[in-house]
Amino acid sequence: MSRTSKPRLDPIASSRAPGKIILSGEQFVVLGAPAVAMAVNLYSRVEAWRSESGPMEVSADIPLQIVDEASKKSSVEKNQGLLEPLRLAALATLDHLREKDRAVQLNANCEIPIGAGLGSSASITVATISAVAKSRRARLEKSEIFKLAFVPERYLHGKPSGVDQATCAYGGIIQFRRPARIKRLSIKRPPKILVCDSGVHRSTRALVGSVVKKSRKEIGRFREHLEEVSAVSNSVVKSLKDEDTTDLGSLMNRNHELLRQIGVSTPRLDKLVTVARKAGALGAKLTGAGGGGCIIALVDDPKTRLKVERALRKEQGTLYDVSVDPRGVV
Repeated sequence: MSRTSKPRLDPIASSRAPGKIILSGEQFVVLGAPAVAMAVNLYSRVEAWRSESGPMEVSADIPLQIVDEASKKSSVEKNQGLLEPLRLAALATLDHLREKDRAVQLNANCEIPIGAGLGSSASITVATISAVAKSRRARLEKSEIFKLAFVPERYLHGKPSGVDQATCAYGGIIQFRRPARIKRLSIKRPPKILVCDSGVHRSTRALVGSVVKKSRKEIGRFREHLEEVSAVSNSVVKSLKDEDTTDLGSLMNRNHELLRQIGVSTPRLDKLVTVARKAGALGAKLTGAGGGGCIIALVDDPKTRLKVERALRKEQGTLYDVSVDPRGVV
């Protein structure tokens, strides 16, 4: 597994998959609560072609850097391990297709920030599976892609819930519950979401593991949290269908408070959330595993949106003006 120095042939196949945000559920989905997630128009693209040299080769045109919160440093060499999930995804796909020939080269390009809670690993994984299948003239159902994605996602995250790869594979807005209950929601007017990257990126595996351990120690408390988050997620679905942005914003705010209570938010994320709300956002919350990464803000009015953007930029946040991706992996 290395960068190839030979001239590339035209790719046999390519696939694209979106990133995602989570409107409700987050860490609680690992413990069995439903989550509501939306695929967004930030993408990873994977090309696959037959290797003339024989063995599988993987390369990536992405910034393979995650900031270690303890040292505040990043290591490109350390994060070359981020290529391993692509190899695992390709091998799982070839096994699924009963293909003995492993001669394939892959190149991934990702515009989704790594370790920011926007589904970069799931997006790349899903796109890889689709591209490798296409390179063998096979078309996989999205349900098959979702299942195969657990192989590399387990490598990266330990015990992934599945919500990330489900959203990236199916697209649109979904309600998800472990292990594989995926309900695509028909929403006439998707929410207008602004994403703000805090600039601190982190490991999902460590954060999910810490929450699971805490839930085993604080059984009663987490049981109450799970009941409330389940109610929040169900209410989020209703507010989306009713186009009730005021209610949706309130639910997002409550979801953030629950995530703060279990210790996955940070002062930096809380500050960005507060700034967004004070500037006029109907609701704001962290998205993803927490510990860093991004917040999302619900802003309907264009003038208010400009105010929220200015306020978050003053806090050195990086902004992404996203919209729903309806297609998923293609």
